[in-house]
Amino acid sequence: MMRMNVMKVAVVVAASFLLSACLGGGGTTGGAIDSVPGDDGGGPVPGGTSRYIERGPRLASSNLSPIREAEDDFGADVTAALVRAAQATPRGSSQSSLVDEDGRTADEVTARVGRDDDGNVVYQVTGRAGMVANVPGLPRQDFHLALFTTLVPGIEPDLTSYPHEVLGLWARDGEVGAFWDKSPSGPPTTFASPSPTGTATYEGDAVGLHAAGGAVTKFLADVTLTADFANHMVSGEVDMLRSIAGTSLGGLSVTLGETSFSPQGEAFSGDTTATAVSGSGKWGARWSDDSRSTMGGTFGFAATDGSVALLGAFDACSCPSTGGGDPNDPVATGP
Repeated sequence: MMRMNVMKVAVVVAASFLLSACLGGGGTTGGAIDSVPGDDGGGPVPGGTSRYIERGPRLASSNLSPIREAEDDFGADVTAALVRAAQATPRGSSQSSLVDEDGRTADEVTARVGRDDDGNVVYQVTGRAGMVANVPGLPRQDFHLALFTTLVPGIEPDLTSYPHEVLGLWARDGEVGAFWDKSPSGPPTTFASPSPTGTATYEGDAVGLHAAGGAVTKFLADVTLTADFANHMVSGEVDMLRSIAGTSLGGLSVTLGETSFSPQGEAFSGDTTATAVSGSGKWGARWSDDSRSTMGGTFGFAATDGSVALLGAFDACSCPSTGGGDPNDPVATGP
């Protein structure tokens, strides 16, 4: 397979995760980011160091590309947290082992794209707690992060105006989570336009962490969902689980159990099961536009006997193709 040229994108991965005061403030070194559409009011990223990191080529049999220098591996020490996260109710399009008193994920992680003080395009990944920055030559302070994007290879647009998905996996201090977001964010999905009729099929990609046999593996998978707009019900399946290198992970598939969604377009959640494995889990998602053409979310499953656990994020689209781009965007073909 031909490898696409890797383009350099000015990115600072600055994470003010997560979701609980137990994570503390973290570091504060990173690229200062100007106002970001949809910012939650947390203010600019402090500091003034920006850097170039590379967006990798498309992963095999996937519409996702990794963001280089945010490609961490995850050790077996997160297995117990994966079990907890798999059975936590998602909040919006985030799912983690950090939960509130109702067993619901404590906060929704967001990913935004903006410009730093020098005009470079930067990512800002945020939650509720303090800043954790990823700076060249410095460790990520025990914070593990893997990011993936749906940006089309061969196009280097103005990322502050070019919509794309960001799927992420994180781990820190014995906790773990997955999230999906669309950047730049637009106004909240309100379903103000007339609702579609009949059913719609959504197809896309998933990434996640799979724990079995004492090992934790990052995986890719395919996702298919069906939304019934007449009855406001949605369900789906995640299958073809495989390592990033393409090795099958035992033929396991996860059913995203049927659940209802609001005609007003709020996030929704339901239960999961798996083929030939006794266990349980949760999944959830939200639409990213009023036309109901795209959605993203998270899912998890854990076997009753603890032999397998997984947690992931997905994006899915009912459109014929997720490729393309604004013809007015600048295009770069260099490495």
